[in-house]
Parts: sequence; C-alpha cells; structure tokens
Amino acid sequence: MKLNSLALVIVIFIIISFILLAFDIIPVSMTDVFAYSLLVIGVALVYTESIRQNMLSVFIGSIIFLFGVYFLITENFNLRINENFYVPIVLIFSGSGLLILYISTAAQKIFFYLSLIFLSAGITLMISNSHWKVSSFFNSILPVIEFVWPVLLIFLLLILLMKVK
Repeated sequence: MKLNSLALVIVIFIIISFILLAFDIIPVSMTDVFAYSLLVIGVALVYTESIRQNMLSVFIGSIIFLFGVYFLITENFNLRINENFYVPIVLIFSGSGLLILYISTAAQKIFFYLSLIFLSAGITLMISNSHWKVSSFFNSILPVIEFVWPVLLIFLLLILLMKVK
C-alpha cells in the first residue's frame, strides 16, 4: 500500500466516522478517530519506510504512532498529566522512536544506546516526579491494556494489507 492510498483511506475513515458521529451511530469522540488515524499513519510510515531504510521517516512514524497512543489513553482514561510530566514523555517517545529505528532499519548500535539512555532518563524522571508504587502501576496499566487491544488488530490488518499489494 502506497502512502498516497493510505492518506486516502485515512481521509475516508475520518469522513465516515464524522458522519456516523453526527447521526449518533457510534459513541466515540473525534479525538478517538484522530488517535486511531495517527496510529495507522505511524504504523504505515514505519512499515513502508523501514523497507526503504529511510531512518528519518521511520523515527517520525514511530513518534506519530506514540502520539496516537497518547491521545487514546488521555481521552479514555482520567489522567492528570501536569507540566512536569512532559519532559519524561518526550524522553520516552524519543527513546522509543530510536529503538524502533534501531530494530526496523540497518541502523548503527549508537541508536540502541541512545534509546536506552532516553528511555531510562524518561522513566526515572517520571517515577521521581510521581507518587506511583509498583502495585498501583499494575492496577492502572491493566485497564489500559484491555482498552488498547484494537491497536494490535489495526497493526495486524495493516501488515496484511501491505503484504497483499
């Protein structure tokens, strides 16, 4: 599937979702539709650009995907994210993007080491700025995992669609 046809599919998805929302057929918000669109765009960018070994597009695609996850989680769960969490989130997103870049392309090991540094720094800052405990973390993450399972389904369908073309 080319990126142009993916863009057309995303636009059609948004238009159909908007029409279904207008007639109260589906009970989701436009933020959810936007988040799912970001998920599909991110996965498609990573998948297609990793074949071409385009490192910048793979990194950007993984960041777009993570923004989709962020919007889904913040829209559907009561999270109070204050300003001292934005730096750890940026570090975690950057570390995850670098890790995906290392995994999906023939990148150098420096990307792996940088991803470990960014992820460790982000997680450390997030834990130090919060009042989380391990037990409360697992109590909070289980509902998120139960909610985000459609992401895996979208990912598998996207891979199947790209293998067909």
